[in-house]
Order: sequence, then structure tokens, then C-alpha cells
Amino acid sequence: MEKQPLVSVLMPVYNGRDYLKPAIESVLNQTFGDFELLIINDGSKDDSQEIIESYNDPRIVAVKQENQGVARSLNNGLKIARGKYVRRHDADDISTPDSLKIQVDFLEANPEYVMVCNQQAFMTLNGKIAYKYRVPNNKFFEGKKVRDLTFADFASDRSSPVVHGTACFRRQEVLDLGCYRTAFIVSEDNDLWLRLLEKYKIAVLNVCNYYMRIHPGSATHRHANKIQHFRNLLLEYSMQRRSTGSDPIMRGEAVPPPPPEKPAETAIKQPKGKLFREDLRYMYGLVTDAGDAAVRNKLAKEILKDGWKDLRTYKMLLFPVLGDGLVAKGVAIKKLFKV
Repeated sequence: MEKQPLVSVLMPVYNGRDYLKPAIESVLNQTFGDFELLIINDGSKDDSQEIIESYNDPRIVAVKQENQGVARSLNNGLKIARGKYVRRHDADDISTPDSLKIQVDFLEANPEYVMVCNQQAFMTLNGKIAYKYRVPNNKFFEGKKVRDLTFADFASDRSSPVVHGTACFRRQEVLDLGCYRTAFIVSEDNDLWLRLLEKYKIAVLNVCNYYMRIHPGSATHRHANKIQHFRNLLLEYSMQRRSTGSDPIMRGEAVPPPPPEKPAETAIKQPKGKLFREDLRYMYGLVTDAGDAAVRNKLAKEILKDGWKDLRTYKMLLFPVLGDGLVAKGVAIKKLFKV
């Protein structure tokens, strides 16, 4: 009888050609070896399948399907997976070589926990890592090596502290719970975490060993209404389950659809050179911290082109380059002259 792997690494991919290879190789290079890498090609129209088939590694299990979306792809993978544990991994991100061992060691030593996840840092498209830009941030851990997840950690006005790509959970418990619920077009992961948290303990490790590739053209802003709608629903449904034992999906009721996306707001026309690009502040700071000069310079040109007559533009461009230490000293000197 064939030996079952202890862990199934579950990686759905859709048109992932640009970053699929480094993602796959970061899994294959793990110091922990008792795993299968289950790659679900969800109807990719690029050469993702050819990239997957280029690997001759017995640990890779490749599945090709018609496009079904993330939640259904994950559920298909959960049914095929053979591991006691399932570790999620996105097809454009990277794990450090010790990532899987740390998580498996924790779950093996702590059977009262159903899932463990950890901190991640953002990475630019060019693979440069912004170590200061992390989720959850360092304050979340309150100086502890491990923090138990609580219901209070989920809120409608902020993102979840659980990074989906770092989640490692006990497969059978997730199967028993009904897997990911496809009624959640987005936030299907947070819906699952809350359902797990109602029955079990979840740990967040104060270890940063996963790097999420961040895309400047993120769809977050374009689909803000949809994301907010489902974020509100998952919190409301969790409260209903804890107070009544069920939620609308469990009762067979229809899930209200998200409101139509609002048309993009037309920016208030500013005089040439006076448009301050606050919307690019976070990304500019991130790529500067990562040392990605190519992306930083491109953003700087855009910021400067639109706001070269606004003093705030120069502060936004200069402060991340100077670093926190020099900025703090500058603020302190400025205060001295005000006394």
C-alpha cells in the first residue's frame, strides 16, 4: 500500500505563468519532505500547464480542470488531497525553506489546534521583499511568539490577520465542516476561518516566512463594494451561528448578492502639477523599503508628474528614502526650533 504524505500543499493556479515557477520551487525546496504538491490548474489560458508538466518530481500531483473559481478549485483539491494536513500556497508567492517544518512541528505538538498560520511580508513583482510591510503587523503579536486567533481579530473595517497562503490545517476537520463555501464569491477563506474558530483553536505564529507578491494594479479598489459586502456577511453569519446555531446558508436561504460596483469616481480636476497622489503612498513606501529601484522610480515619476507643485509630494517621496531614523531626528530638530 502506497504511503500517504503527511501534508498536502494545495496550490490553485489560473494564468500564473509569470510567477508559477518560483512558487513551485519554493515548495519543492522545503526542508520538510513528507508532502505532496497538489496543483489545480483552474482552466488557465496561458502556458501554466506546460510549466507544471516541465517538472519531473513525484511529489507533484497535477490536476487540470475547466475554470471553476478559487473556492471550488480548493474544494476539489481538498477531496483529492491525501495528507493529514493541508497547507495552502498561492501560485505567485514564495515560502522560505523552513516554512512547512515549522507549521507541521507546531500542529504535531499541539493537537488542540486545528490550524496554524504565520506572518507574511510583501514582495514586489520583481521579487524584492519589503520586510517592514507585514500582515499581521508586529503589534498584533503583543511581543508573543504565538497568538491565539479570536473573533475580535475579525472586523468589517480591516483585513483579516490570517494570510490565506500561510494557512496549514487539519484536513478532516475542514472536510467535516463542509470545506469552503462557494456562496462567498470573495472572502471564502475568512468564512472558513470563523467556522473553524467556533469549534477549535487557531494559532498565528510570530514568524515571517512567506512572501506575498503584491500587484500595483490590485483589484481591491475596483471591487471594494463586493469585498465589503461579503466581509460584513461573514461576520453577521458568524454571530448568527454562535447565537442560534445556524446561518442563512445552513438554512438553505439565498445569500444576498453584492451591490453593483459604483462607477469609478471622476477625479476632481486639479491645476497641472497640484494633484497629490495619496493613493500611491503605501505602494511607494513598500517598493522603497523593498529596494526595488525600478518600480520605485516609475511610481516616483507618476507622483511627481501629477503633484510637483504640492509640497506634500516631496515629503511623500523623500521620507521613505531617508528611513524612519532620519525622519525621527528631523522631526525632533524641528520641535527644538519651535520651542
